[in-house]
Amino acid sequence: MEFRLLGPVEVWNDGRQVPLGGTKPRTLLTALLIDEGHVVRAERLIEAVWNEDPPDTARAVLQTYISSLRRSFERAGMPPIIVSHQAGYLADVPAGTVDRASFETLVAEGRRAAAEGRHEEAGGRLRAALALWRGPALGGIGDSFLLGEARRLDELRLTVTEERISANLKLGLHEQVIGELTALVARHPAHERLRHDLMVALNGVGRRGDALAVYRQGVDALAEELGIDPGPELRLLHESILRGDPDLLPGRRSQVPQPPEISAPDAPSGPSGAEIPVRARPYQLPPVTPDFTGRTEEIALLRAALTQPSAMPVCVILGAGGTGKSTLALRVAHEIARLYPDGQLYVELRGTTELPATPEEILGRLLRELGTPAPELPATLEERVNRYRSLLAGRRILVVLDDAATERQVRPLLPGSAGCAVLITSRGKLPGLAGAVPTEIGVLTVDAALALLAHVAGGERITAEAGPARMIVRQCGYLPLAIRIVGARLASRRQWSVKLMADRLADERRRLDELAVGDQEVRASIALSYELLTDSVRRALRCLGLLGLPHFPAWVAAAATGVSGDEAERELEQLVDASLVEVEGVDAIGQVRYRLHDLIRLFARERAESEDPGEARVTAVTGVLGGWLWLLEKVRAVEPSGMIAMRESYGLAVPTDPGTARAVLAAPNTWFRIEEEPLVAGVELAAAMDLDDAAIELASALCHSVFAAENQFTAWSRTHDAALAVARRQGNAAGQATLLAELGQLRYEQDRYTEAQEYFSQALPMFRAAKDLRGEYATLVGMGTVCREQGYLPEALHFLDSAQRMWSDQGDRAALAHVQRLSGSIRLEQGDLDRAWADLEHALALYRQSGSRRGEALTMRTIALHHMARAEFGEAERLSEQAARIFGEIGDRLLECYALRTRAKAWFRQGRCDEALPSLEGVLADMRSLRDRWGEAITLRTLGELHLAVGRLEEAEGCLKESVRQWEELNLPLFRARTLRDLVLLYEELGHHETAQAVRAEAVDVFRVYGSREQGELTL
Repeated sequence: MEFRLLGPVEVWNDGRQVPLGGTKPRTLLTALLIDEGHVVRAERLIEAVWNEDPPDTARAVLQTYISSLRRSFERAGMPPIIVSHQAGYLADVPAGTVDRASFETLVAEGRRAAAEGRHEEAGGRLRAALALWRGPALGGIGDSFLLGEARRLDELRLTVTEERISANLKLGLHEQVIGELTALVARHPAHERLRHDLMVALNGVGRRGDALAVYRQGVDALAEELGIDPGPELRLLHESILRGDPDLLPGRRSQVPQPPEISAPDAPSGPSGAEIPVRARPYQLPPVTPDFTGRTEEIALLRAALTQPSAMPVCVILGAGGTGKSTLALRVAHEIARLYPDGQLYVELRGTTELPATPEEILGRLLRELGTPAPELPATLEERVNRYRSLLAGRRILVVLDDAATERQVRPLLPGSAGCAVLITSRGKLPGLAGAVPTEIGVLTVDAALALLAHVAGGERITAEAGPARMIVRQCGYLPLAIRIVGARLASRRQWSVKLMADRLADERRRLDELAVGDQEVRASIALSYELLTDSVRRALRCLGLLGLPHFPAWVAAAATGVSGDEAERELEQLVDASLVEVEGVDAIGQVRYRLHDLIRLFARERAESEDPGEARVTAVTGVLGGWLWLLEKVRAVEPSGMIAMRESYGLAVPTDPGTARAVLAAPNTWFRIEEEPLVAGVELAAAMDLDDAAIELASALCHSVFAAENQFTAWSRTHDAALAVARRQGNAAGQATLLAELGQLRYEQDRYTEAQEYFSQALPMFRAAKDLRGEYATLVGMGTVCREQGYLPEALHFLDSAQRMWSDQGDRAALAHVQRLSGSIRLEQGDLDRAWADLEHALALYRQSGSRRGEALTMRTIALHHMARAEFGEAERLSEQAARIFGEIGDRLLECYALRTRAKAWFRQGRCDEALPSLEGVLADMRSLRDRWGEAITLRTLGELHLAVGRLEEAEGCLKESVRQWEELNLPLFRARTLRDLVLLYEELGHHETAQAVRAEAVDVFRVYGSREQGELTL
């Protein structure tokens, strides 16, 4: 069995090619094979097949293509390849059957052999890798974003070809590669490495003149295509060939010329050879980068601070690696240089290297440059400091100290009197540098980032592809170094589109590989700071990168690393001082929150995966998820939701800092809102690491949080999709049952009742097979709840009564109260007011005994509806107002809206329409913002009733008809019929008696079918 992507896309089995159909099925299969073993969402497959213009029937057609491919594979005698998943599809292919994966494995082996000097083995591996190719990658697919992957593979093919040729050259096989290199250079005239290797090969077989001619042709090609001169390696090779360098011949020590060593300059001298006077004027500032962009506010602040006439200002530019500290310092220094006419000193302190410059070393150099002869240099640090300050006294000199490590390194280099100014750059905070004015710089603004990219890559290209350009600067995290690197790569690859570069950066696991050009590399820049950390702080950074959370408090770092909260805070502060972690601010419950820049996060994750064993990574993740679970348990114990949890407790819960627990319990809903993104990311990370129990427990616990209270459907869906996927991969049947039932609850909350019932129906037999009484009970209650909303009232009572019978002896008051309240609400719908009252009173007592304020308020609102049915409007107003107050206190805005709607309805039934109208309009706006379609429909109906009561017939008709339309969309005939009953009254008022009669008949039929209380209230 073979899946071929390195050429025309083909599938072979038992020596026969398997038919794939047209371009679109082929493209679909390609998208699945590129992500083999991973679920590809249906939306992404649709985008792959139809790009940005899918038809309305795309999802159905996609399923047709899937079916046709499955039939083709089945006819060819192949096992199931395309596996369905709730979120999409995945390609389940045996290892070693996809040529792309085989190619990349062989390339990795070849590169490893080359790095270890085994060039013959390297050449063989790389030849075997290239032999898999049959033409341009992904041939036969349509216009798709997959073409970006095709271009990447084609570029990799060329790179591997270069590496295989390089291995041959190291083995002295010059003659064998000349023909191939000649053809490659003809196809890629601006490719300097290929031209370099052809020159080496020609020179190696004695064709020196031909090698020099190849260089001259390269000069012309680079000037014509790119407008640039050859790079240093090509120029050095050219010079070496001209000199007849014997090292270029086969079998000699080196075939790559190295740049000549440049000796340190002699002491400066005047025209006659005499030494420069002691009071020399140094002008040492390096040039400013011509594409400097942005930082206008920081420049203004620094200029103002550095131009004080009667002081010695010291300014420190702080920031992470790659933020442009040195570039900003030089820009400011050049702008104010004229104010320091006695000179400008520039010193590179090497603070991020293994051997930072010492004050003695730097002062020796500065004293020489200020005119002190070498033999007269003072011996001790103290003497050098005194001589240095004496030389600067009374002069106006600007001192720029770049890349400082510590305050101790900097202090001896500060002038001793007013008139001079000092500008320092550092990744560290240097808090002990008295009197220094810090200017901390972060990443660029979006506009400044785009401007920098345009400066480096070319304005016309960036303007022409504005969308991909914005994606690139976002992928670079708006970091100047990363943007400059990408711009330089685009500038040197004119044949690349901006979108291609964005596509190459899209894969987070390859992004740092892409962010390298020449001697500039984001990974290396971050590594400089990383290597200066202690072992424990490095480990903390690795754990934080592994977690990948958008933001986090200190207790998360403590849970991940297993240290105390105080120690975690100390480590975080060290990371902040090193500009590897940022302080995001203090959150609404008083916790300091931190974050990692995206590229530092990727670096830290790489290091975690390469330096930490798998068991340690699992411990870090489960420690944090366990802390969240413990906090969620505490919240549920203090503030029961009034709903039935699938699990009574969570086995992976781990106690965390008591101070954190107190802050969370003081404002649980606020905490949920703060933690929503990290919690979702935590579930998805656990799922990605195949930690099924952790993912399932956290996803399940979140169902009883703000996700339900505020209709956070996207977060709910993401957590459960991820957890269900890993539960299925790991064969966790109990977990699958829990998640299916909770997805049923999600669909219920989304008013998608048919889907909800399907999920509950899948979960119920799984719970019964596992003898999980709590799960079975909760699922029966869920099925009853759905039936109630659909108007199937007898069926709803059947499920609820079954649940009550099986759970009555379990002693779980809150769970029994939930069922009693639901049963009471259904009997209220049926008009059985006495039994409804008994159920509701019992539910209220049970909720109060269990301490669930939310459940208590829910029941009070339902009792208020009972009073409405009895025309006891004053009591209904009182109870609904109490319920609204409780919901407000616990932060449940959605249920507060429902209670306020009930109160408003009681008001207008009492004739207080002027009070009711603004309240209902506010409720309607909130229902819409909370995306509660059922609440929106019922509030529109209530508004229609109010307008009808006061004679605003046009407004009443608009509200009632919109309510009917929404009930139809929700497929809720009973509630639609109740709104039709209101329309009957409207049509009677308008004199449309025949229409009223027809609508009345339609409503009565529905009431009879559903056995609701209205069947006796409305007669034909």
